[in-house]
Amino acid sequence: MQMKLKIKITGKKVHGVGYRPWLTDAAIDAGIMGFYVANRIENKEQVVIVLAEGDEWSLSHFEELLRNSRPELANVDRIDTEDYAG
Repeated sequence: MQMKLKIKITGKKVHGVGYRPWLTDAAIDAGIMGFYVANRIENKEQVVIVLAEGDEWSLSHFEELLRNSRPELANVDRIDTEDYAG
């Protein structure tokens, strides 16, 4: 069964550190079928928004990868996840 997950990575330095290519590689490694990533500024904070679609195992593995590692120069304050439709 396909599921959809929205991930919001917020931090002092999450832009300009290779996060989008790193996330793309992590998505491929996890077997994510649908994937979108973009940089945003929200409330004067740097944010990376990820929309991922895949089976339960793939999404779980992807989330584990991004919670346990990140690009070397990234400074992450928090990672929020939620299901999404659309």
